Amino acid sequence: MHTVTFLPVGTRVEVSEDLCPYGQYGKAGSVLDIALAHGVGIMRVCGGTGVCGSCRVTVEAGMEDLSEADDDELDRLDQIDGSGPQHRLACQAVVMGDVTVTVPDLLKKPPPPGSSDG
Repeated sequence: MHTVTFLPVGTRVEVSEDLCPYGQYGKAGSVLDIALAHGVGIMRVCGGTGVCGSCRVTVEAGMEDLSEADDDELDRLDQIDGSGPQHRLACQAVVMGDVTVTVPDLLKKPPPPGSSDG
């Protein structure tokens, strides 16, 4: 089991790899997949395919417990003003341990119907 904490709301989610994927957005077990399944809204203009960059989050702790960013993700992040080594695309970052991320207010979008309330 892993714990994913979403700031600034402080929602903590216990994640079991056995239950992934949770939904249809992003890579299975990604920060976006977990967030939306547990009622944490994150913008997803492209539906979680990694091409728009709208789901960029700041990794506050646990960067080493996320999958490694591939070249496509790094290229997309390079195109977003203000991105740095602490940022990831929520749809591409697969959780492998305890992680804390900040979801900027401007990136929040309600979770899809049928997701839990967190």
